[in-house]
Amino acid sequence: MKSKVIAVTGGIGSGKSEVLKYLSSLGYFTVDCDVLAKEVSARAETVEKVRQLLGDEYVVDGQLNRKAIRNKVFADKQLLHQYNSLFFTEVKNLLDNRISQYKSDLKQNTNKSKIIFVEISVFDAFDYFWDGVWLVEADVNARIDRVIERDGVSRQNIDDILHSQNVCTHYTLKIVNDGNLDYLQTQVTAALKTI
Repeated sequence: MKSKVIAVTGGIGSGKSEVLKYLSSLGYFTVDCDVLAKEVSARAETVEKVRQLLGDEYVVDGQLNRKAIRNKVFADKQLLHQYNSLFFTEVKNLLDNRISQYKSDLKQNTNKSKIIFVEISVFDAFDYFWDGVWLVEADVNARIDRVIERDGVSRQNIDDILHSQNVCTHYTLKIVNDGNLDYLQTQVTAALKTI
C-alpha cells in the first residue's frame, strides 16, 4: 500500500484534536496545522507582518497577543483573510516538509504506518491533494460549551469564529461527535477500517 494523507477537519470545538490524539495513540503519524501555524507565528518576520497589519498593541514583548488578535480578526472577515494569508503558505511548506521527512523515514522503517493524518481547521487554506477527508461534526451548542470551557473566551467571540468558518463539503467520511470520548473513539476505529 502506498502512503496516504488524510485531512481531519471540522469547525471549532467539533473534536478534531481528540480524533488526532486518538489516532496518535494508535501509532499513526499525525500533523496539526494549528501547531505549524504557531511555529510560523513565533518567527520574527511573522510578528513584524502582524504588527504592520494590526498595530503595536497586538504584539507584546516580541510575541503575538493571541487573545487580542482572536477578538479582532474574527469580527472582521476581510481582516481575517489578510491575517490568515500571512500564515498559509508557510504552514503548507512546513506540512510538506513534515510529510516528506516521514515518507523518507518509511523507507528505513517499513513497520511504520503508511497513513498520515493532518488536522486542518481552515480546510480551504491552501490546495493539497488529500487521499481522504474526514469531517468531524458536533452539535453547535456542545461545540460552544466546549470552547468556552477550554479557552475561556466569550460566546460572541465563538459566534464570530463559527460564522467565519467555511464548512467542508468535499469530505469522504463524516464522524459525528455528539457522544462521549468512547463513542468518538469507536467511530474513529470504524473509520480506519474504511481506508
